[in-house]
Amino acid sequence: MNSTLRVTIVLLLLVELSACGYHLVGTTSFLPEDIETLYVENFKNQTKWVDMDQRLMEAMTLEWVRRRRLRLVDSADQADVVLSGVIQRLAVIPVSYDDQGRANEYQMSLQAMVQLTDVRGDEPDVLWEDKAFSRRTSYGVDPRAVDYFDRQNLAMDVLSKEFSSALVTAVLEGF
Repeated sequence: MNSTLRVTIVLLLLVELSACGYHLVGTTSFLPEDIETLYVENFKNQTKWVDMDQRLMEAMTLEWVRRRRLRLVDSADQADVVLSGVIQRLAVIPVSYDDQGRANEYQMSLQAMVQLTDVRGDEPDVLWEDKAFSRRTSYGVDPRAVDYFDRQNLAMDVLSKEFSSALVTAVLEGF
């Protein structure tokens, strides 16, 4: 195959790939350009973990501010869109054990129903929804350690941040 043919094939492939809609995560948005403001409701917490909603709210707020696509407002009345949700499940299960049968690694998973609603018109319009958005993280513990429960709290913070980052990406990109 001569070099001219190779160059032609490579150029055709590049043109084809550039027209496919591929893009880097976080560099695009499926939301209409005229949507500028967002109100994030505190998610309802249906779990026994009393402060998970607060951890999640803090992480989501920071993630939206970091992304800079929408300006956060203080009330739904000031917003173009409202993000709401219900924390349905927060589970912690042991995934690894030591020689004596004590758990030394846990997996924490978080699941929520999440909805983004355009509230500008007479009737609210759901722009994005996931009835079971979830993320999980693992963390190791030493059953004899004094910071056993601190590790769980740290895992809740990590999970809140990972959940929020993935959620904001999903909302912006329409996944």
